[in-house]
Amino acid sequence: MKKLTMILLSCTILLSGCWDTREFKEVKLGITAAYDLIDDGIYTNTILIPNVQNSAQGPGKESTQFLTATGHTPTDARLNIDRRLSSTYSPAQLDVVLFGSDLAKQDIYPYVDAYYRDPRMHLDVVPAVVKGSAEQALKVVPKSEIRPSEYIEGILDSEVDTTNSFETSLQAIGSELYEEGEDFSLPLLKVGDGGKTVSYEGLALFHGSRYSGKDIPYDHTTLFLLMKKQKGKIARINAKIFEGKKPEPDNYTTINVEDYSSKIKSKPDKQNKVRTDVTLDLTIMIQEYPQDHLSLNKLPEVKKRLEKALTDQANETISIIQEANSDVFGIGRSMYGHYPSYWKKLDWEKDFKEIKIVPHITVNIRSRGIFR
Repeated sequence: MKKLTMILLSCTILLSGCWDTREFKEVKLGITAAYDLIDDGIYTNTILIPNVQNSAQGPGKESTQFLTATGHTPTDARLNIDRRLSSTYSPAQLDVVLFGSDLAKQDIYPYVDAYYRDPRMHLDVVPAVVKGSAEQALKVVPKSEIRPSEYIEGILDSEVDTTNSFETSLQAIGSELYEEGEDFSLPLLKVGDGGKTVSYEGLALFHGSRYSGKDIPYDHTTLFLLMKKQKGKIARINAKIFEGKKPEPDNYTTINVEDYSSKIKSKPDKQNKVRTDVTLDLTIMIQEYPQDHLSLNKLPEVKKRLEKALTDQANETISIIQEANSDVFGIGRSMYGHYPSYWKKLDWEKDFKEIKIVPHITVNIRSRGIFR
């Protein structure tokens, strides 16, 4: 009898569900969501829900459902969406959440607060900013896409692979939202081609939980991410190293970064002001050099011109970052950790724009290509 009791008790424990378990049939999973500001204190929440119809002949066919509702809080809008669904809408399985630029400039925290409080939410969701309307971007479904629900997610993933963006999530930006001394950036998207496509535009710079309205442009993102010690599967940079040559492509070269090392060091200088040195060493392969066959005697000049062009690009990026007051290098957090007494004297809200950030970039040309 005791043995039977133990078996029944074990089965009860193993078969009992978690406190927050919900059957899939009870919820509709929103794979992508968008938030937009439409009026002071009123915003819209748009969701994309994929539905797969089973087929006896082969793979099921996916259809896409879009629903939009207004509200004063995210939960308010979600409840208004639920009123039009046969079952409850759950944002717990979101892959991407989009913020319209006008809303992001006010503050994104009220729209992500629930993700950090509700244990049923997962924090792997990827946040991104859309120039203009996030709802408009969400509803772009190119005919060439087999699975419309994965369109925007696919764009973001491909930019990570090519070192134009980086892997981010609500979990990754959580500390920057709560702590002083480091800001973050998010992927920036834009609707183009008359509303037919969505394109990746660069990185939106945040100060605290507000979008600054300033961006690192697409052609500067790879160098910026390498300075930040982040690299995808491929890292290519196009640089203008000459002026006035004809035809125009002769002024440019494209490099493929094979290896790199980066170091960011901050400390008070002799004038008792913060100085940050960003040292980046690149080992590259020349991928495009239309001007000629790139003989050995040309390499020293190309190396010198490349280093200057990349340093100029880095300085342009640093100017944008400081203008946005966005400490994406985490300089403040470094100063707080290494020089706590000095940090207490700083007013980082004002001082960050005035500190000196100096890039040091060196290039080692390992290969000129297989044909020469």
